[in-house]
Amino acid sequence: LELLLQRCRTIVQLNPVLSRIIIAGLLHRKLFVCRIVRHLALSQSQHEFLVYARLIVEHVIHEQPNSFLFNTVIRAYSRNHSPEEAIRLYVQMLRIPVAPDNFTYPFVIGAANVRALMAEGLQVQGHIIKNGFDSDVFVLNTLISMYSDHGEVDSARQLFEQNRQVVDTVSWNALIDGYAKSGSVEVARQLFDEMPERDDVSWSTMISGYARHGELAIAKALFDRMPYRNSVIWNSMISGFARIGILPIARKMFDELPCKNTITWNAMITAYAQSGDVDSARDLFDKMPDKDVVSWSSMIAGYKQYGRFRDAVSLFKSMLLEKDVKPNEVTMVSVLSACAHLTEIDLGKWIHAYINRCNVKLDDYLGAALIDMYAKCGNIEAAEQVFCNLKRRDISAWNALIVGFAMHGNADDSLKAFSRMQDSNINPNSVTFLGVLTACSHAGLVDEGRRYFNNMLKDHNILPNPKHYGCMVDMLGRAGLLEEAEELVKIMPMKPEITILGALLGACRIHGNTEVADRIRVGLLGLETGQAGCHVLLSNVYAAAGKWNEALEIRKLIKEKGIRKQPGSSLVDLNVGDS
Repeated sequence: LELLLQRCRTIVQLNPVLSRIIIAGLLHRKLFVCRIVRHLALSQSQHEFLVYARLIVEHVIHEQPNSFLFNTVIRAYSRNHSPEEAIRLYVQMLRIPVAPDNFTYPFVIGAANVRALMAEGLQVQGHIIKNGFDSDVFVLNTLISMYSDHGEVDSARQLFEQNRQVVDTVSWNALIDGYAKSGSVEVARQLFDEMPERDDVSWSTMISGYARHGELAIAKALFDRMPYRNSVIWNSMISGFARIGILPIARKMFDELPCKNTITWNAMITAYAQSGDVDSARDLFDKMPDKDVVSWSSMIAGYKQYGRFRDAVSLFKSMLLEKDVKPNEVTMVSVLSACAHLTEIDLGKWIHAYINRCNVKLDDYLGAALIDMYAKCGNIEAAEQVFCNLKRRDISAWNALIVGFAMHGNADDSLKAFSRMQDSNINPNSVTFLGVLTACSHAGLVDEGRRYFNNMLKDHNILPNPKHYGCMVDMLGRAGLLEEAEELVKIMPMKPEITILGALLGACRIHGNTEVADRIRVGLLGLETGQAGCHVLLSNVYAAAGKWNEALEIRKLIKEKGIRKQPGSSLVDLNVGDS
Protein backbone atom coordinates (compact mmCIF):
# COMPACT_ATOMS: atom_id res chain seq x y z
CA LEU A 1 0.00 0.00 0.00
CA GLU A 2 2.83 2.38 0.81
CA LEU A 3 4.37 1.69 -2.61
CA LEU A 4 0.99 2.34 -4.26
CA LEU A 5 0.71 5.59 -2.32
CA GLN A 6 4.10 6.76 -3.58
CA ARG A 7 3.00 6.17 -7.18
CA CYS A 8 -0.12 8.36 -6.85
CA ARG A 9 0.04 11.57 -8.85
CA THR A 10 -3.58 12.73 -8.69
CA ILE A 11 -6.42 12.86 -6.15
CA VAL A 12 -8.34 10.31 -8.21
CA GLN A 13 -5.46 7.84 -7.80
CA LEU A 14 -4.94 8.72 -4.14
CA ASN A 15 -8.49 8.33 -2.79
CA PRO A 16 -8.86 4.52 -3.16
CA VAL A 17 -5.38 3.91 -1.72
CA LEU A 18 -6.14 6.02 1.36
CA SER A 19 -9.46 4.20 1.79
CA ARG A 20 -7.64 0.84 1.84
CA ILE A 21 -5.11 2.21 4.37
CA ILE A 22 -7.91 3.34 6.70
CA ILE A 23 -9.86 0.05 6.37
CA ALA A 24 -6.68 -1.93 7.10
CA GLY A 25 -6.21 0.04 10.35
CA LEU A 26 -2.73 1.22 9.33
CA LEU A 27 -3.31 4.71 10.73
CA HIS A 28 -2.71 3.24 14.20
CA ARG A 29 0.90 2.42 13.31
CA LYS A 30 3.07 5.35 14.32
CA LEU A 31 6.01 4.84 11.92
CA PHE A 32 3.71 4.13 8.98
CA VAL A 33 1.71 7.31 9.67
CA CYS A 34 4.92 9.36 9.86
CA ARG A 35 6.04 8.04 6.48
CA ILE A 36 2.75 8.64 4.65
CA VAL A 37 2.28 12.10 6.18
CA ARG A 38 5.78 13.03 5.06
CA HIS A 39 5.12 11.69 1.56
CA LEU A 40 1.79 13.51 1.18
CA ALA A 41 2.94 16.78 2.75
CA LEU A 42 6.13 17.10 0.73
CA SER A 43 4.74 15.70 -2.53
CA GLN A 44 5.15 17.87 -5.61
CA SER A 45 2.03 16.38 -7.22
CA GLN A 46 -0.93 18.45 -6.01
CA HIS A 47 -1.76 20.89 -3.23
CA GLU A 48 -4.65 18.62 -2.18
CA PHE A 49 -2.12 15.99 -1.05
CA LEU A 50 -1.04 18.44 1.66
CA VAL A 51 -4.68 18.86 2.74
CA TYR A 52 -4.94 15.08 3.17
CA ALA A 53 -1.69 15.04 5.18
CA ARG A 54 -3.15 17.62 7.55
CA LEU A 55 -6.42 15.67 7.91
CA ILE A 56 -4.47 12.53 8.83
CA VAL A 57 -2.46 14.44 11.44
CA GLU A 58 -5.63 15.87 12.97
CA HIS A 59 -7.20 12.37 12.98
CA VAL A 60 -4.34 10.54 14.74
CA ILE A 61 -2.68 13.25 16.81
CA HIS A 62 -4.59 12.62 20.06
CA GLU A 63 -3.54 8.98 20.21
CA GLN A 64 -0.12 9.60 18.64
CA PRO A 65 0.99 13.04 19.90
CA ASN A 66 4.40 13.83 18.40
CA SER A 67 6.06 16.94 17.02
CA PHE A 68 7.33 15.22 13.86
CA LEU A 69 3.86 15.11 12.27
CA PHE A 70 3.19 18.77 13.00
CA ASN A 71 6.68 19.82 11.90
CA THR A 72 6.29 18.03 8.58
CA VAL A 73 2.99 19.70 7.68
CA ILE A 74 4.06 23.14 9.01
CA ARG A 75 7.19 22.88 6.87
CA ALA A 76 5.08 21.96 3.82
CA TYR A 77 2.70 24.90 4.31
CA SER A 78 5.67 27.24 4.71
CA ARG A 79 7.26 25.92 1.53
CA ASN A 80 3.97 26.10 -0.42
CA HIS A 81 3.47 29.82 0.24
CA SER A 82 0.65 29.22 2.76
CA PRO A 83 2.18 30.93 5.81
CA GLU A 84 -1.16 31.59 7.51
CA GLU A 85 -1.97 27.86 7.51
CA ALA A 86 1.46 27.07 8.96
CA ILE A 87 0.83 29.51 11.82
CA ARG A 88 -2.69 28.12 12.42
CA LEU A 89 -1.30 24.59 12.65
CA TYR A 90 1.36 25.76 15.11
CA VAL A 91 -1.37 27.29 17.30
CA GLN A 92 -3.32 24.02 17.06
CA MET A 93 -0.18 22.17 18.10
CA LEU A 94 0.11 24.29 21.26
CA ARG A 95 -3.53 23.75 22.18
CA ILE A 96 -3.43 19.93 22.09
CA PRO A 97 -0.72 20.30 23.58
CA VAL A 98 2.25 18.94 21.62
CA ALA A 99 5.57 20.46 22.68
CA PRO A 100 7.44 22.25 19.86
CA ASP A 101 11.11 21.39 19.41
CA ASN A 102 14.14 22.94 17.73
CA PHE A 103 12.85 21.75 14.32
CA THR A 104 9.39 23.30 14.81
CA TYR A 105 10.56 26.86 15.40
CA PRO A 106 12.66 27.33 12.24
CA PHE A 107 9.68 26.18 10.13
CA VAL A 108 7.24 28.47 11.97
CA ILE A 109 9.58 31.48 11.87
CA GLY A 110 10.15 30.75 8.17
CA ALA A 111 6.38 30.88 7.64
CA ALA A 112 6.07 34.10 9.64
CA ASN A 113 8.83 35.71 7.59
CA VAL A 114 6.39 37.84 5.60
CA ARG A 115 5.47 41.42 6.49
CA ALA A 116 1.83 40.59 7.22
CA LEU A 117 2.82 37.98 9.84
CA MET A 118 5.66 39.88 11.57
CA ALA A 119 3.54 40.23 14.74
CA GLU A 120 3.04 36.45 14.85
CA GLY A 121 6.78 36.00 14.36
CA LEU A 122 7.48 38.16 17.40
CA GLN A 123 5.03 36.09 19.46
CA VAL A 124 6.78 32.90 18.38
CA GLN A 125 10.08 34.44 19.45
CA GLY A 126 8.55 34.88 22.91
CA HIS A 127 7.70 31.14 22.96
CA ILE A 128 11.26 30.34 21.86
CA ILE A 129 12.76 32.30 24.76
CA LYS A 130 10.24 30.87 27.23
CA ASN A 131 11.01 27.29 26.18
CA GLY A 132 14.78 27.78 26.19
CA PHE A 133 15.49 27.43 22.46
CA ASP A 134 16.87 30.94 21.94
CA SER A 135 20.48 29.73 22.06
CA ASP A 136 19.91 26.89 19.59
CA VAL A 137 21.89 27.94 16.51
CA PHE A 138 19.30 26.71 13.97
CA VAL A 139 16.50 28.59 15.71
CA LEU A 140 18.74 31.63 16.20
CA ASN A 141 19.60 31.76 12.49
CA THR A 142 15.95 31.83 11.43
CA LEU A 143 15.28 34.69 13.86
CA ILE A 144 18.26 36.67 12.56
CA SER A 145 17.03 36.05 8.99
CA MET A 146 13.50 37.14 9.89
CA TYR A 147 14.65 40.46 11.32
CA SER A 148 17.19 41.00 8.52
CA ASP A 149 14.66 40.30 5.78
CA HIS A 150 12.30 42.89 7.25
CA GLY A 151 15.00 45.54 7.53
CA GLU A 152 15.09 45.27 11.34
CA VAL A 153 18.88 44.90 11.29
CA ASP A 154 19.38 46.45 14.74
CA SER A 155 17.24 43.68 16.28
CA ALA A 156 19.05 41.07 14.21
CA ARG A 157 22.41 42.47 15.37
CA GLN A 158 21.29 42.42 19.00
CA LEU A 159 20.41 38.72 18.75
CA PHE A 160 23.70 38.04 17.01
CA GLU A 161 25.78 39.82 19.67
CA GLN A 162 23.87 38.20 22.56
CA ASN A 163 24.73 34.77 21.18
CA ARG A 164 28.28 35.30 19.87
CA GLN A 165 29.38 32.06 21.52
CA VAL A 166 27.06 29.91 19.35
CA VAL A 167 26.79 31.79 16.03
CA ASP A 168 28.04 30.03 12.92
CA THR A 169 28.77 31.01 9.32
CA VAL A 170 25.03 30.98 8.50
CA SER A 171 24.44 33.55 11.27
CA TRP A 172 27.16 35.84 9.89
CA ASN A 173 25.78 35.50 6.35
CA ALA A 174 22.21 36.32 7.42
CA LEU A 175 23.33 39.47 9.22
CA ILE A 176 25.59 40.58 6.36
CA ASP A 177 22.70 40.06 3.94
CA GLY A 178 20.40 42.13 6.17
CA TYR A 179 22.80 45.08 6.24
CA ALA A 180 23.49 44.84 2.51
CA LYS A 181 19.76 44.77 1.62
CA SER A 182 19.03 47.71 3.92
CA GLY A 183 21.66 49.83 2.17
CA SER A 184 24.35 49.65 4.88
CA VAL A 185 26.92 48.03 2.59
CA GLU A 186 29.85 49.44 4.58
CA VAL A 187 28.63 47.76 7.80
CA ALA A 188 28.07 44.55 5.86
CA ARG A 189 31.68 44.76 4.62
CA GLN A 190 33.00 45.29 8.15
CA LEU A 191 31.24 42.11 9.26
CA PHE A 192 32.49 40.27 6.18
CA ASP A 193 36.07 41.26 7.00
CA GLU A 194 35.59 40.19 10.65
CA MET A 195 34.29 36.72 9.75
CA PRO A 196 36.45 33.93 11.15
CA GLU A 197 35.55 31.69 8.23
CA ARG A 198 33.84 32.44 4.92
CA ASP A 199 31.95 30.12 2.59
CA ASP A 200 30.56 30.60 -0.94
CA VAL A 201 27.41 32.21 0.46
CA SER A 202 29.49 34.81 2.33
CA TRP A 203 31.25 35.89 -0.84
CA SER A 204 28.02 35.75 -2.87
CA THR A 205 26.13 37.84 -0.31
CA MET A 206 28.78 40.54 -0.16
CA ILE A 207 29.31 40.74 -3.91
CA SER A 208 25.53 40.76 -4.54
CA GLY A 209 25.17 43.55 -1.97
CA TYR A 210 27.68 45.73 -3.81
CA ALA A 211 26.15 44.85 -7.20
CA ARG A 212 22.61 45.67 -6.03
CA HIS A 213 23.70 49.14 -4.95
CA GLY A 214 25.63 49.88 -8.14
CA GLU A 215 29.07 49.50 -6.52
CA LEU A 216 30.19 47.29 -9.38
CA ALA A 217 33.87 48.27 -9.32
CA ILE A 218 34.15 47.10 -5.69
CA ALA A 219 32.03 44.04 -6.46
CA LYS A 220 34.35 43.18 -9.36
CA ALA A 221 37.45 43.66 -7.17
CA LEU A 222 35.98 41.30 -4.56
CA PHE A 223 34.98 38.91 -7.33
CA ASP A 224 38.59 38.83 -8.58
CA ARG A 225 39.81 38.04 -5.03
CA MET A 226 37.56 35.02 -4.65
CA PRO A 227 39.41 31.73 -4.20
CA TYR A 228 36.64 29.91 -6.07
CA ARG A 229 33.86 31.41 -8.16
CA ASN A 230 30.62 29.50 -8.36
CA SER A 231 27.69 30.12 -10.68
CA VAL A 232 25.86 32.16 -8.00
CA ILE A 233 28.70 34.71 -7.96
CA TRP A 234 28.90 34.88 -11.72
CA ASN A 235 25.13 35.36 -11.90
CA SER A 236 25.28 38.16 -9.31
CA MET A 237 27.89 40.00 -11.33
CA ILE A 238 26.11 39.49 -14.65
CA SER A 239 22.78 40.60 -13.16
CA GLY A 240 24.42 43.58 -11.46
CA PHE A 241 25.95 44.94 -14.67
CA ALA A 242 22.76 44.19 -16.59
CA ARG A 243 20.55 45.90 -13.98
CA ILE A 244 22.30 49.26 -14.42
CA GLY A 245 22.28 48.92 -18.19
CA ILE A 246 25.91 47.94 -18.82
CA LEU A 247 24.96 45.03 -21.05
CA PRO A 248 28.25 44.74 -22.99
CA ILE A 249 30.19 43.92 -19.78
CA ALA A 250 27.40 41.62 -18.61
CA ARG A 251 27.57 39.79 -21.96
CA LYS A 252 31.38 39.64 -21.85
CA MET A 253 31.24 37.97 -18.42
CA PHE A 254 28.51 35.64 -19.66
CA ASP A 255 30.67 34.59 -22.60
CA GLU A 256 33.70 34.11 -20.31
CA LEU A 257 31.82 31.90 -17.86
CA PRO A 258 33.29 28.42 -18.39
CA CYS A 259 30.28 26.42 -17.25
CA LYS A 260 26.90 28.10 -17.68
CA ASN A 261 23.82 26.78 -15.89
CA THR A 262 20.15 27.53 -16.44
CA ILE A 263 20.22 30.43 -13.95
CA THR A 264 23.10 32.05 -15.85
CA TRP A 265 21.29 31.85 -19.17
CA ASN A 266 18.09 33.15 -17.57
CA ALA A 267 19.93 36.12 -16.01
CA MET A 268 21.28 37.21 -19.40
CA ILE A 269 17.99 36.61 -21.25
CA THR A 270 16.09 38.58 -18.61
CA ALA A 271 18.64 41.40 -18.79
CA TYR A 272 18.23 41.75 -22.56
CA ALA A 273 14.44 41.41 -22.38
CA GLN A 274 14.07 44.03 -19.65
CA SER A 275 16.32 46.47 -21.52
CA GLY A 276 14.10 46.22 -24.58
CA ASP A 277 16.55 44.26 -26.72
CA VAL A 278 14.17 41.36 -27.13
CA ASP A 279 15.83 40.17 -30.36
CA SER A 280 19.13 39.55 -28.54
CA ALA A 281 17.17 37.90 -25.74
CA ARG A 282 15.48 35.62 -28.27
CA ASP A 283 18.81 34.80 -29.93
CA LEU A 284 20.17 33.60 -26.56
CA PHE A 285 16.91 31.85 -25.75
CA ASP A 286 17.08 29.83 -28.98
CA LYS A 287 20.70 28.85 -28.25
CA MET A 288 19.94 27.83 -24.64
CA PRO A 289 20.48 24.05 -24.23
CA ASP A 290 17.99 23.44 -21.39
CA LYS A 291 15.12 25.85 -20.88
CA ASP A 292 13.03 25.93 -17.69
CA VAL A 293 9.78 27.76 -16.92
CA VAL A 294 11.75 30.90 -15.95
CA SER A 295 13.42 30.99 -19.39
CA TRP A 296 10.12 30.75 -21.23
CA SER A 297 8.35 33.17 -18.87
CA SER A 298 11.13 35.78 -19.11
CA MET A 299 11.09 35.70 -22.90
CA ILE A 300 7.28 35.87 -23.10
CA ALA A 301 7.23 38.72 -20.55
CA GLY A 302 9.86 40.60 -22.60
CA TYR A 303 7.73 40.37 -25.73
CA LYS A 304 4.65 41.49 -23.80
CA GLN A 305 6.42 44.39 -22.09
CA TYR A 306 7.59 45.88 -25.37
CA GLY A 307 4.34 45.46 -27.26
CA ARG A 308 5.21 42.39 -29.31
CA PHE A 309 2.02 40.64 -28.29
CA ARG A 310 1.78 38.25 -31.23
CA ASP A 311 5.33 37.04 -30.57
CA ALA A 312 4.38 36.48 -26.92
CA VAL A 313 1.36 34.40 -27.92
CA SER A 314 3.33 32.46 -30.54
CA LEU A 315 6.09 31.60 -28.05
CA PHE A 316 3.51 30.53 -25.49
CA LYS A 317 2.02 28.10 -28.02
CA SER A 318 5.50 26.68 -28.60
CA MET A 319 5.94 26.30 -24.85
CA LEU A 320 2.77 24.19 -24.67
CA LEU A 321 4.39 21.66 -27.00
CA GLU A 322 7.27 21.09 -24.54
CA LYS A 323 6.91 17.89 -22.51
CA ASP A 324 9.09 18.84 -19.53
CA VAL A 325 8.03 22.46 -18.98
CA LYS A 326 4.62 23.68 -17.88
CA PRO A 327 3.54 27.35 -17.71
CA ASN A 328 3.13 28.84 -14.24
CA GLU A 329 1.28 31.87 -12.85
CA VAL A 330 3.94 34.29 -14.13
CA THR A 331 3.70 32.88 -17.66
CA MET A 332 -0.10 33.06 -17.59
CA VAL A 333 -0.16 36.71 -16.49
CA SER A 334 2.04 37.75 -19.43
CA VAL A 335 0.09 35.75 -22.01
CA LEU A 336 -3.28 36.94 -20.69
CA SER A 337 -2.04 40.52 -20.96
CA ALA A 338 -1.04 39.85 -24.58
CA CYS A 339 -4.49 38.31 -25.24
CA ALA A 340 -6.13 41.41 -23.74
CA HIS A 341 -4.19 43.75 -26.04
CA LEU A 342 -4.99 41.59 -29.07
CA THR A 343 -8.60 40.97 -27.94
CA GLU A 344 -7.80 37.29 -28.46
CA ILE A 345 -10.57 35.89 -26.26
CA ASP A 346 -10.41 32.29 -27.54
CA LEU A 347 -6.86 31.82 -26.29
CA GLY A 348 -7.78 33.69 -23.08
CA LYS A 349 -10.65 31.24 -22.47
CA TRP A 350 -8.34 28.30 -23.17
CA ILE A 351 -5.86 29.62 -20.59
CA HIS A 352 -8.67 30.06 -18.06
CA ALA A 353 -9.74 26.43 -18.63
CA TYR A 354 -6.10 25.31 -18.34
CA ILE A 355 -5.79 27.11 -14.98
CA ASN A 356 -8.87 25.30 -13.67
CA ARG A 357 -7.94 21.93 -15.18
CA CYS A 358 -4.35 21.90 -13.90
CA ASN A 359 -5.08 23.48 -10.49
CA VAL A 360 -2.81 26.45 -11.18
CA LYS A 361 -2.92 28.71 -8.13
CA LEU A 362 -5.21 31.66 -8.92
CA ASP A 363 -3.29 34.34 -7.02
CA ASP A 364 -3.99 38.09 -6.96
CA TYR A 365 -2.06 38.96 -10.13
CA LEU A 366 -3.36 36.03 -12.17
CA GLY A 367 -6.94 36.76 -11.09
CA ALA A 368 -6.54 40.42 -12.06
CA ALA A 369 -5.03 39.41 -15.43
CA LEU A 370 -8.05 37.18 -16.15
CA ILE A 371 -10.49 39.96 -15.22
CA ASP A 372 -8.60 42.44 -17.40
CA MET A 373 -8.48 40.00 -20.34
CA TYR A 374 -12.22 39.31 -20.30
CA ALA A 375 -13.04 43.01 -19.87
CA LYS A 376 -10.80 44.14 -22.76
CA CYS A 377 -12.13 41.31 -24.95
CA GLY A 378 -15.71 42.55 -24.40
CA ASN A 379 -17.02 39.96 -21.92
CA ILE A 380 -17.54 41.98 -18.74
CA GLU A 381 -19.89 39.32 -17.32
CA ALA A 382 -17.10 36.72 -17.40
CA ALA A 383 -14.74 39.28 -15.84
CA GLU A 384 -17.17 39.84 -12.97
CA GLN A 385 -17.60 36.07 -12.51
CA VAL A 386 -13.83 35.60 -12.18
CA PHE A 387 -13.76 38.39 -9.60
CA CYS A 388 -16.58 36.78 -7.58
CA ASN A 389 -14.77 33.41 -7.62
CA LEU A 390 -11.52 34.80 -6.19
CA LYS A 391 -10.92 33.68 -2.61
CA ARG A 392 -8.93 36.80 -1.84
CA ARG A 393 -9.28 40.14 -3.62
CA ASP A 394 -6.44 42.63 -3.44
CA ILE A 395 -6.14 46.07 -5.03
CA SER A 396 -5.13 44.66 -8.45
CA ALA A 397 -8.33 42.57 -8.74
CA TRP A 398 -10.55 45.48 -7.64
CA ASN A 399 -8.80 47.82 -10.08
CA ALA A 400 -9.28 45.39 -12.97
CA LEU A 401 -13.01 45.20 -12.21
CA ILE A 402 -13.47 48.96 -11.70
CA VAL A 403 -11.57 49.81 -14.90
CA GLY A 404 -13.37 47.02 -16.77
CA PHE A 405 -16.80 48.37 -15.86
CA ALA A 406 -15.69 51.90 -16.77
CA MET A 407 -14.32 50.70 -20.11
CA HIS A 408 -17.73 49.21 -20.94
CA GLY A 409 -19.59 52.37 -19.97
CA ASN A 410 -21.07 50.78 -16.83
CA ALA A 411 -20.40 53.81 -14.66
CA ASP A 412 -22.87 52.82 -11.95
CA ASP A 413 -21.29 49.35 -11.55
CA SER A 414 -17.80 50.85 -11.58
CA LEU A 415 -18.59 53.34 -8.80
CA LYS A 416 -20.44 50.69 -6.78
CA ALA A 417 -17.37 48.43 -7.03
CA PHE A 418 -15.22 51.34 -5.82
CA SER A 419 -17.54 51.81 -2.83
CA ARG A 420 -17.42 48.06 -2.03
CA MET A 421 -13.65 48.14 -2.25
CA GLN A 422 -13.46 50.92 0.33
CA ASP A 423 -15.92 49.03 2.56
CA SER A 424 -13.46 46.10 2.38
CA ASN A 425 -10.77 48.39 3.90
CA ILE A 426 -8.63 48.34 0.75
CA ASN A 427 -7.01 51.68 -0.02
CA PRO A 428 -7.31 52.92 -3.62
CA ASN A 429 -4.27 53.79 -5.71
CA SER A 430 -3.75 55.91 -8.84
CA VAL A 431 -5.07 53.13 -11.14
CA THR A 432 -8.28 52.91 -9.10
CA PHE A 433 -8.95 56.61 -9.58
CA LEU A 434 -8.20 56.35 -13.29
CA GLY A 435 -11.04 53.82 -13.54
CA VAL A 436 -13.37 55.91 -11.39
CA LEU A 437 -12.71 59.12 -13.36
CA THR A 438 -13.16 57.28 -16.66
CA ALA A 439 -16.53 56.02 -15.42
CA CYS A 440 -17.57 59.55 -14.44
CA SER A 441 -16.43 60.90 -17.80
CA HIS A 442 -18.38 58.33 -19.84
CA ALA A 443 -21.55 58.86 -17.76
CA GLY A 444 -21.30 62.66 -17.64
CA LEU A 445 -21.08 62.64 -13.83
CA VAL A 446 -19.26 65.98 -13.60
CA ASP A 447 -19.89 66.77 -9.93
CA GLU A 448 -18.89 63.25 -8.84
CA GLY A 449 -15.81 63.41 -11.07
CA ARG A 450 -14.69 66.69 -9.54
CA ARG A 451 -15.19 65.27 -6.04
CA TYR A 452 -13.20 62.10 -6.74
CA PHE A 453 -10.42 64.11 -8.42
CA ASN A 454 -10.13 66.46 -5.44
CA ASN A 455 -10.26 63.57 -2.96
CA MET A 456 -7.27 61.85 -4.57
CA LEU A 457 -4.79 64.21 -2.95
CA LYS A 458 -6.92 65.42 -0.05
CA ASP A 459 -8.01 62.05 1.36
CA HIS A 460 -5.55 59.56 -0.13
CA ASN A 461 -2.36 61.57 -0.71
CA ILE A 462 -2.26 60.48 -4.38
CA LEU A 463 -0.86 63.02 -6.84
CA PRO A 464 -2.85 63.11 -10.11
CA ASN A 465 -0.78 62.14 -13.16
CA PRO A 466 -1.34 63.20 -16.80
CA LYS A 467 -3.84 60.37 -17.33
CA HIS A 468 -6.02 61.62 -14.47
CA TYR A 469 -5.91 65.16 -15.89
CA GLY A 470 -6.77 63.70 -19.30
CA CYS A 471 -9.89 62.02 -17.84
CA MET A 472 -10.97 65.29 -16.23
CA VAL A 473 -10.42 67.30 -19.42
CA ASP A 474 -12.39 64.70 -21.38
CA MET A 475 -15.22 64.75 -18.82
CA LEU A 476 -15.45 68.56 -18.70
CA GLY A 477 -15.17 68.78 -22.48
CA ARG A 478 -17.99 66.29 -23.03
CA ALA A 479 -20.15 68.39 -20.68
CA GLY A 480 -19.38 71.56 -22.67
CA LEU A 481 -17.38 73.11 -19.81
CA LEU A 482 -14.52 74.04 -22.12
CA GLU A 483 -13.24 77.06 -20.19
CA GLU A 484 -13.00 75.00 -17.01
CA ALA A 485 -11.23 72.23 -18.94
CA GLU A 486 -8.81 74.77 -20.43
CA GLU A 487 -8.14 76.24 -16.96
CA LEU A 488 -7.36 72.76 -15.64
CA VAL A 489 -4.83 72.26 -18.45
CA LYS A 490 -3.19 75.59 -17.55
CA ILE A 491 -2.76 74.74 -13.85
CA MET A 492 -1.41 71.24 -14.49
CA PRO A 493 1.96 70.84 -12.71
CA MET A 494 3.34 69.08 -15.79
CA LYS A 495 3.39 69.96 -19.50
CA PRO A 496 0.12 68.79 -21.12
CA GLU A 497 0.48 65.65 -23.21
CA ILE A 498 -0.75 65.69 -26.80
CA THR A 499 -3.64 63.35 -25.85
CA ILE A 500 -4.96 65.91 -23.35
CA LEU A 501 -4.92 68.70 -25.94
CA GLY A 502 -6.55 66.26 -28.36
CA ALA A 503 -9.41 65.62 -25.92
CA LEU A 504 -9.93 69.35 -25.49
CA LEU A 505 -9.90 69.94 -29.26
CA GLY A 506 -12.40 67.12 -29.77
CA ALA A 507 -14.75 68.90 -27.35
CA CYS A 508 -14.15 72.21 -29.17
CA ARG A 509 -15.27 70.61 -32.45
CA ILE A 510 -18.41 69.10 -30.87
CA HIS A 511 -19.40 72.35 -29.19
CA GLY A 512 -18.17 74.70 -31.94
CA ASN A 513 -15.83 76.62 -29.63
CA THR A 514 -13.11 78.18 -31.79
CA GLU A 515 -11.94 80.63 -29.09
CA VAL A 516 -10.47 77.84 -26.95
CA ALA A 517 -9.18 76.18 -30.13
CA ASP A 518 -7.31 79.39 -31.04
CA ARG A 519 -5.49 79.33 -27.71
CA ILE A 520 -4.68 75.62 -28.07
CA ARG A 521 -3.24 76.37 -31.50
CA VAL A 522 -0.59 78.54 -29.84
CA GLY A 523 0.18 75.73 -27.40
CA LEU A 524 0.56 73.22 -30.23
CA LEU A 525 3.16 75.40 -31.93
CA GLY A 526 5.14 75.36 -28.69
CA LEU A 527 5.00 71.57 -28.46
CA GLU A 528 6.49 71.09 -31.95
CA THR A 529 5.00 67.63 -32.13
CA GLY A 530 5.64 65.51 -35.20
CA GLN A 531 2.23 63.83 -34.96
CA ALA A 532 -0.69 65.04 -37.07
CA GLY A 533 -3.57 63.96 -34.80
CA CYS A 534 -4.10 67.25 -32.94
CA HIS A 535 -3.42 69.39 -36.02
CA VAL A 536 -6.07 67.48 -37.97
CA LEU A 537 -8.51 67.91 -35.05
CA LEU A 538 -7.73 71.63 -34.96
CA SER A 539 -8.36 71.88 -38.70
CA ASN A 540 -11.67 70.03 -38.22
CA VAL A 541 -12.73 72.45 -35.45
CA TYR A 542 -12.26 75.40 -37.84
CA ALA A 543 -13.95 73.58 -40.73
CA ALA A 544 -16.99 72.65 -38.59
CA ALA A 545 -17.33 76.32 -37.58
CA GLY A 546 -17.06 77.46 -41.23
CA LYS A 547 -13.63 79.05 -40.74
CA TRP A 548 -12.18 77.63 -43.96
CA ASN A 549 -9.13 79.90 -44.16
CA GLU A 550 -7.93 78.83 -40.71
CA ALA A 551 -8.60 75.18 -41.56
CA LEU A 552 -6.53 75.46 -44.76
CA GLU A 553 -3.71 77.18 -42.87
CA ILE A 554 -3.44 74.21 -40.49
CA ARG A 555 -3.51 71.74 -43.40
CA LYS A 556 -0.75 73.73 -45.11
CA LEU A 557 1.29 73.70 -41.88
CA ILE A 558 0.97 69.91 -41.71
CA LYS A 559 2.43 69.62 -45.22
CA GLU A 560 5.20 72.19 -44.75
CA LYS A 561 6.47 70.77 -41.48
CA GLY A 562 6.19 67.16 -42.62
CA ILE A 563 3.91 66.36 -39.72
CA ARG A 564 2.83 62.76 -40.15
CA LYS A 565 -0.22 60.81 -39.16
CA GLN A 566 0.50 57.78 -37.01
CA PRO A 567 -0.19 54.56 -38.94
CA GLY A 568 -3.17 52.51 -37.86
CA SER A 569 -3.06 48.80 -37.10
CA SER A 570 -5.36 45.87 -37.59
CA LEU A 571 -5.88 42.78 -35.50
CA VAL A 572 -5.15 39.55 -37.32
CA ASP A 573 -6.70 36.23 -36.30
CA LEU A 574 -4.02 34.19 -34.57
CA ASN A 575 -5.53 30.75 -35.27
CA VAL A 576 -5.58 29.59 -31.63
CA GLY A 577 -6.80 26.02 -31.95
CA ASP A 578 -6.53 23.58 -29.06
CA SER A 579 -2.77 23.52 -28.61
